[in-house]
Amino acid sequence: MTVIRSKTRRNMVETSGRLYQLLGLPRSTGQIYGLLYFSVPPLSLDDLVDQLGISKASASMGVRQLLSWGALRQVWVPGQRRDFYEIVPDLGAVVRASFNDFVRPRLVSSQQRFDRMKDGLDAEYRAGLLTREEYRICSARLKHLSKIQRRISSLTPLVQRFF
Repeated sequence: MTVIRSKTRRNMVETSGRLYQLLGLPRSTGQIYGLLYFSVPPLSLDDLVDQLGISKASASMGVRQLLSWGALRQVWVPGQRRDFYEIVPDLGAVVRASFNDFVRPRLVSSQQRFDRMKDGLDAEYRAGLLTREEYRICSARLKHLSKIQRRISSLTPLVQRFF
């Protein structure tokens, strides 16, 4: 296994992995992005596996996801038969693509889930499964969460224009 010699570059790769993980994405995908972002030459799938210590399946899935977002591009390296990848330096395009493919559908789904939970609470209250106080508290808290979700959703056009 080839180790990234620079401690700072290793930290950058790990930070990228943790950021992706916080967003609900595979850590290995973030590590791939971080490694390629801070690499000078293009890297092959085998290079990614070797330097990150991840499985070939994880590397392949991560590369496919990043390619679909436009974060990577496949490049030809003279004398090599393997596929090599390099970063697309326009982070704005990457953020826009990942936002449209990942964040926006989750925002829509979460609002639908809140609506179903509200309907469920109403039905359970009518059926006598919740006390008036339980219903009042749960409804108020669900309404608050739904309001926060709507505010976040209202920011999506701003986020898209920003990037």
